[in-house]
Amino acid sequence: MKRIPVFLLVLLFATTVIGAQNNGAKSAKAKPAAVDCASVDDAKITADVKARIAAAQSLKDLSINVSTTAGVVTLTGSAMKPTQKGTASRVAKAVKCAKKIDNQMTVEGAATKKPKSKGMN
Repeated sequence: MKRIPVFLLVLLFATTVIGAQNNGAKSAKAKPAAVDCASVDDAKITADVKARIAAAQSLKDLSINVSTTAGVVTLTGSAMKPTQKGTASRVAKAVKCAKKIDNQMTVEGAATKKPKSKGMN
């Protein structure tokens, strides 16, 4: 009967030692290779942005035009919701070597604000 608690104590000690050894070892995570933006041309950035937009579930049905000049990505087209316009910007910003995003997309059905005119009383 005395053997069971001793066995459990030894088992607990062994797992603690093994666990401590594994915690000390850091797992080697592969870092993504650094991209040399000097060698990336505008056509590559445009292609990457288009691919990411096509892969985005909420943007796949939209017609978004992408152009890039000197690393500045311009998005044009129309979105059905303001959130889609914002999502397009975030997706484009995620592309490496895109220096700036100029989102010129319009939101369909968005009311344009008219300045209030002062009435003559």
